[in-house]
Amino acid sequence: MINPLNKPVLGTRLMNSVFFPNIKLQVIRNSGKTFENTNKIMFKTDCSVGKTDIKTYMKALYDVNVDKVNTINVQGRIKSKTKGLQKRSKLNSKYKTPDYKKAIITVDPSLRAQLSRGKN
Repeated sequence: MINPLNKPVLGTRLMNSVFFPNIKLQVIRNSGKTFENTNKIMFKTDCSVGKTDIKTYMKALYDVNVDKVNTINVQGRIKSKTKGLQKRSKLNSKYKTPDYKKAIITVDPSLRAQLSRGKN
C-alpha cells in the first residue's frame, strides 16, 4: 500500500525489506557449544533492532539464509567504583552498563562449511 504522499505505510511488506546499514552486530562466543554442532551464532546488538531487521541484514550483507532468529533483552548491570581507602567515602560512584539485545541466529545446515572457521 502506498499513501498519497508516495511514502510506504508502516506495517507493510515494503518496510520489512528495507536494509539498515547502521545495525551493529557483535559476535558473542557461545561457551561450551560450537557452531558445528548447533548451527547457531550469537550476536550482541542494540535493543531497538528487531528479528526481521536482523534476518534481512544477514541476507543482504552476508547472503546467508537464516532459518530462525531468537532474541533476548539483557539489562545492564550496576557497577560501583571506589576511590580512596574508605568504603563509605563520598567518592564512591555507581554506574550502569548499557542494555543490549542478544540475538541467536539459526542458519541453514548446508552453509556450515562456508561459515565455520578453517583449521590450519
